[in-house]
Amino acid sequence: MKTAEKINTDELSYYLGTWRNSYDKARLIKEFTLFEKEGGIRMSLKNSTESFYQKPWPEGEVTAHAYTPESNDIVAFKAHFKLEDMEAFFAINENKGLLIIAGYLSFEEADPRGDCFVREFFYKV
Repeated sequence: MKTAEKINTDELSYYLGTWRNSYDKARLIKEFTLFEKEGGIRMSLKNSTESFYQKPWPEGEVTAHAYTPESNDIVAFKAHFKLEDMEAFFAINENKGLLIIAGYLSFEEADPRGDCFVREFFYKV
């Protein structure tokens, strides 16, 4: 959403809090937390023990998206993290009470690792 005033705060409160991966051997994220800070939505992440990325994640900004341009009902989010050696773009949507993260991970050109995609499912704690 372009402005915080357009966000349906009742719906936002449903998404705020901690979400844990439904799979014990998650490929990337063990859990994440969505929270409000300084008028925006933020995200903090914890790596899974199986994750190929074990460095700490910075806190990131999250943007809420509605189903149509005329609506203020939240149905999805996006987040972008610029890390030391990797960029991560997360497309997040809700389905049947779970939040699904589709993660697109890109490494620096000199990095031998290839760009990759992860899809993980989270339930609210």
